[in-house]
Amino acid sequence: MQKVTPLLDYIQRMTHGRDRPMIELALAQALRTTLNVPRVQLHKCAQTGDGLLVWVAVDVTASASTSLDDGIAVPEHAVPVAQLPLIETFIRTGVPDFADERNLLPIVLDNSQWFGFIEVDGDMLDLPQMMTAGQLVAVFRNMIAILDYSENDALTGLPNRKTFDDYLIRILTRIELRDARVQAGERPARRRSKAEEPTHWLGVIDIDHFKRVNDGFGHSIGDEVLLLVANMMKQAFRTNDKLFRFGGEEFVVLLKPGDADSAHAAFERFRQCVEAREFPLVGRVTVSIGYVRIQATDQRTTIFDRADEALYWAKEHGRNQSVRYEDLIARGELQVKEDVSNIEFF
Repeated sequence: MQKVTPLLDYIQRMTHGRDRPMIELALAQALRTTLNVPRVQLHKCAQTGDGLLVWVAVDVTASASTSLDDGIAVPEHAVPVAQLPLIETFIRTGVPDFADERNLLPIVLDNSQWFGFIEVDGDMLDLPQMMTAGQLVAVFRNMIAILDYSENDALTGLPNRKTFDDYLIRILTRIELRDARVQAGERPARRRSKAEEPTHWLGVIDIDHFKRVNDGFGHSIGDEVLLLVANMMKQAFRTNDKLFRFGGEEFVVLLKPGDADSAHAAFERFRQCVEAREFPLVGRVTVSIGYVRIQATDQRTTIFDRADEALYWAKEHGRNQSVRYEDLIARGELQVKEDVSNIEFF
């Protein structure tokens, strides 16, 4: 059997599976090997309320390959592009400043959105190297486009339920690793109770009386309401808060780590924004929200079910409110259900 060339091997890695950090790592490894350069870094970009941020997501040398982006949140080492004049010019024009004496290769997606760029150490690339790099980046862009198509809701552009499952697994893994490091003494334990420990939160959002909108104004107007609500979510929540559409009028939010007060403030801020908005033709629209703390000891289905329980309590008790599952349990409004997901029946 003919031996697979290194280039084809890396292309196979880039096009195998759905793990974005691994695909990014495979691209950088392929570029370093095929270009025969000492180092390749993949930088990513994200638009935030504080402007465009940029950070190193992957760093590959001959001796090590390191992923610095877990795919959950913008890393703490991200830097505002405004602080990097040469990079800012490069992103604005797509043309590197040759006085910079760095090999910078743009990664621009099909929707003209900047994904990031590749930085290649060493001498300036020659034409054959540039062509090879361009072909590898094109394969990467195509793979990202396929993932976006399969993982995002067609109407709102928000990630779908399958993507949510992947994110929740990563979050639970991160929490487990953090707790394990604390127990092993690698990280100091915080001097606060478990209930006060900053952690992720899961919220389920449902548009109140949405069936009336569809029945009274038609599904096209209903779609407009869904689009407006999705856009308001993008504006109201923070960069590291992950937003999803589950279908129909139901949305889900994974909040970045914070305490109970900050979680409630985030959900209330969005709820009030929707309540204050005048929707074309429809007029006033409200949402109900149920949310819960994410803990490493919980099963994925249990976490979502608890937020869903809080949501339906909110809808059955007046709607247009944000309700925390733990508060309902403390007040006796809900009872903790036995987690049967780990029970062995045979």
